[in-house]
Amino acid sequence: MSNQPVAKQPGDHSGLRPLAKWVRHGKIRIEDPAITVRLDRYLAGRFTYRSRTGWARMIEAARILVNGRSCRPSRVVRFGDRIDYVPRREPEPPVTVVIPRLQDDAFLLVVNKPPNLPVHPSGRYFRNTLLCILLAERGETLDEPGIRIVHRLDRETSGVVLFGKTRVATAFLARQFERHRVEKEYLLIVHGRPEEERFTVDAPLGAAPTSRVRKAVGVAPAGEGRPARTDFSVLARGSEHSILSARPRTGRLHQIRVHARHAGYPVVGDKLYGLDEGLFLKLAAGESYSEEDLARLLIERQCLHAWRLRLEHPGTREPCEFAAPLPADMRDLAGRLGIALPAAVLG
Repeated sequence: MSNQPVAKQPGDHSGLRPLAKWVRHGKIRIEDPAITVRLDRYLAGRFTYRSRTGWARMIEAARILVNGRSCRPSRVVRFGDRIDYVPRREPEPPVTVVIPRLQDDAFLLVVNKPPNLPVHPSGRYFRNTLLCILLAERGETLDEPGIRIVHRLDRETSGVVLFGKTRVATAFLARQFERHRVEKEYLLIVHGRPEEERFTVDAPLGAAPTSRVRKAVGVAPAGEGRPARTDFSVLARGSEHSILSARPRTGRLHQIRVHARHAGYPVVGDKLYGLDEGLFLKLAAGESYSEEDLARLLIERQCLHAWRLRLEHPGTREPCEFAAPLPADMRDLAGRLGIALPAAVLG
C-alpha cells in the first residue's frame, strides 16, 4: 500500500531512538496502611475486569511481581509493597513507522498519521501504535508521557492527529473539540457519482439492530438516536466513483462513513459500512479474503482521510490550520478509477 518502511517485528522501529522501558499497565504501590490481604484478592477487588482465578494464573506465570520478585497468589501484600505487571511480548501486526510532522512547537505536536496504524494501545496493538511510536522516539513512556492524545482516528483512517505537549495545552485543545469549535474536513473516495455538488445528511445515529456486527452504528428512526449532521461536497468524479470532502458538524462514532452510505455513496474499502459487512465478519474471524473479495474492496483499507483541521492555537490563541495531503494509496486508487484529483488535495 505504501513504500514507507514498516516494522518487521514488534518494536523493530529502524532508525528510531532505543525504546524506553515499557510497562503496559504501569505499577502500583500499596499506600493504605490498613491493607493486609492476599495478592490475588487485592488485584481482583481493584481490577474487576479479571476474576480472582484469572489474576491467580497471571501471578503463577510470574507476570505479576511484588517488590520485583515472583510469588504465589496467597502472598499477603501490605503498606509499601510495589506490584508490577510484566507484559507478555506477543507479536503485533506490522505498521508504518514513518510519521510525518505537520507542526512541532512548545504547545502541540501535529502529525500526518499513516493508514492502518492505531492511535493508541488496544487489542493486538501496543508498541505498534501512533502514541507509543512517538513516545519511543522521544525517549518517553506511557507512565511519564511528554505528549498527550487530544483526539483519535480509526486505525484505517489516515490524516491529521493532534497531541498536546503540556497538561494546560491538552486541556485547552480538548475543550475546543468538546465545544465543537474545531472545524474538521475529511476526504473520502466513494462508490457512485452524486449529481449535486453539495449535499447534507442530517440523520440521528444509534445502534444498528439489523447488523450482524455488535459495534455497528446506523441511522436511527425519527425521535431516536443522537443528532448527527455531515456536509458533503463533490471534488471530482470518475465513471463510477467520486472523491468527496466531508465536514462533520457533530462528532458521532463512524459518522462520516454511516452518513455516506445512507446517502447512497459508501466509502470504498470500508469493510463494515461499505458494500458488504460480511467482509468485516470475515476479517474478525481471521479468514483470508478471496480474490473476489479484494476486487470488491478495491483497496486494503477504508478510503477516509482527515484532511484539514482548523482551531485556536493553545499558545498564541490565534486561529490556525493544519492540512495533510492525500496519501499515496488513495492517490493511486483515484488514478485507477479515472478520478482527476484537484491540486488542493495533493498538498
